[in-house]
Amino acid sequence: MDLSIIKERAMGERRVPLTPVGVSALVALGHEVHVQTGAGEGAGFPDHEYLAAGARVGITTREVLSAGDAVLHIHELTEAELAHVRDRAVLWGFHHLSHCPQPVFDRIRDGRMSTVALDLIEERGHFPVMEPLSAIGGRVAVAMAQHHLLGLGGGLLMGGCPGVPPLHVVVVGAGVAGLASAQEAARVGARVTLLEVDPVRLLHVGQVSGIETVIANEITLTAKVGTADILIGAVSRKGEPAPRVLTRAHLRSMTQGGLFVDMSIDEGGCAETSRPTSVDDPVFVEEGVRHLCIPNLPAMVGRTASCALSDALLPYLRVLAVRGLDGALSARDALARATQIYRGMVVSRRVARHRGIDATSLAAMLPSG
Repeated sequence: MDLSIIKERAMGERRVPLTPVGVSALVALGHEVHVQTGAGEGAGFPDHEYLAAGARVGITTREVLSAGDAVLHIHELTEAELAHVRDRAVLWGFHHLSHCPQPVFDRIRDGRMSTVALDLIEERGHFPVMEPLSAIGGRVAVAMAQHHLLGLGGGLLMGGCPGVPPLHVVVVGAGVAGLASAQEAARVGARVTLLEVDPVRLLHVGQVSGIETVIANEITLTAKVGTADILIGAVSRKGEPAPRVLTRAHLRSMTQGGLFVDMSIDEGGCAETSRPTSVDDPVFVEEGVRHLCIPNLPAMVGRTASCALSDALLPYLRVLAVRGLDGALSARDALARATQIYRGMVVSRRVARHRGIDATSLAAMLPSG
């Protein structure tokens, strides 16, 4: 198998999906890995480390993409990039095929390509690729909040100090990202309330010191948000836009000078007032509340996130490298469930529904035995 990795173009993206250690593991199996020059710079992995690991380092996007039977990327490929990808190649990444531009969708299908969605790889109820990244994002959200609090209203310390009470951090959503942010806020001494509609999720929180768990409904949400110094939104629906569970009235009720961090902004945001911001211009004020809505928070810690992503992907890449696409999909149900397009045929019902077309059965197309 020849695997291609290009430099990510998205603004603020510092990650690379495979580290030199990961490259070395695939090369040891007899496979070639083509890496575009500078692909690892944002994560602190220079070209010479990839060369030492056995990678072939190419200069242009075209050179690298055209060399691969499989392409490993983070953000969805553009129409121009896909023009250089081999027909029948396997694309591994975060594709957003339900809403991607029609020319991108058509090129994947016309080229009889296959796609494996990294965010849909699921093993026994867990998402081994997404969960480490979500946990990182949760911790980064609290770190960003702490940074912006230093200049807010003369400067505020989240954990307070002897004689000065800690700030009240309210987290909405007890998924991996929400739980990680709640735990990080509690670790630095904040008073933390975690709201979640699913009582089963709250059971996983257990009796964590410093975290109050509350079943989310309109009454509890209004009451807790009204006392929040810091509000963190971490609400999501798999494969769908985030629900707008926080209204303008909720934000308006926060304590004076409050800060809202929307971790759901990658999926459209979970508040009526949310809109994406950037590292260069991270905050805006709406309803008297500072909003911090930077997408893709794990990218801010490029090296840590790259190592976590590479470690999570390597077992699946090994299966692909050894067995080929059909063998990998037959051997690992998690990969089959994460496949949305197979040889140009849409096999994901969700993607087919959004695109207004019929889905094809993947099981019916895979070779038997």
